[in-house]
Amino acid sequence: MSKRQFETGSGRRVQAVQISCDIIQALREKDGAGVSELAEHLGRSKATIHSHLTTLADNEFVVQRDGNYEISLRFVDIGEYAKSQVDIYEVTKTELERLAEETGEVAQFMVEEHGRGVYLHKARGENAIQTASYVGNRKYLHCTALGKSILSQLPEERIDQIIDRHGLPERTENTISTREELFDTLETVRREGVAYDDEEVLQGLRCIAAPIQHPNGELYGAISISGPTSRFKGDRFHEELPEIVQGAANIIEVNATQL
Repeated sequence: MSKRQFETGSGRRVQAVQISCDIIQALREKDGAGVSELAEHLGRSKATIHSHLTTLADNEFVVQRDGNYEISLRFVDIGEYAKSQVDIYEVTKTELERLAEETGEVAQFMVEEHGRGVYLHKARGENAIQTASYVGNRKYLHCTALGKSILSQLPEERIDQIIDRHGLPERTENTISTREELFDTLETVRREGVAYDDEEVLQGLRCIAAPIQHPNGELYGAISISGPTSRFKGDRFHEELPEIVQGAANIIEVNATQL
């Protein structure tokens, strides 16, 4: 399953399922919680919350420890399965490890799902700095180099849908915050073949990314390398590293045709 672009359906919702989803999300945000805390947080009765938690526990999606409920490791199994469904994951993982070793920096792979970017792999070179991203982390597309690489390959109608749904929230003073600026930037990305994050998510951090496509035009995702502004500057930032990232993306695309 290589095509990772999905729309939210317009069909009928099931309230009970929504409550369970809200509980799982709340447990993640709170690093676990008890029945009373969840009931207050979600505006539901204790009886309702307890019934849902009991059902989730019976199905091994949550566990109870010291009076609190937590998300279970069942989600690790599900997450690994979902990751394995991305056709080029193993090919990309291998190339990212090589890219991180060659540059000494952080190399990452992202795909788009529900209008957000999802990190599927992260490799660290010997000089790599700590970044807040992690496998499974979901990010807005407009403010990351990876996200802009992905957006540059999507139809304008799809980009408008993503903006309408998620907006263009600012992370730093450098973040793109208008539709016009974003579309101008995406045109540059298409022309140059790479996208940049120039301290748009975090001050002091820069990133360079390139999209990955099948020869038939299908978008797989994007790969990137990230590092501090002290190393990502001058010709290295604008010439050397972009060439390296594009080369890695090309290798992945070539290898993907053999799958």
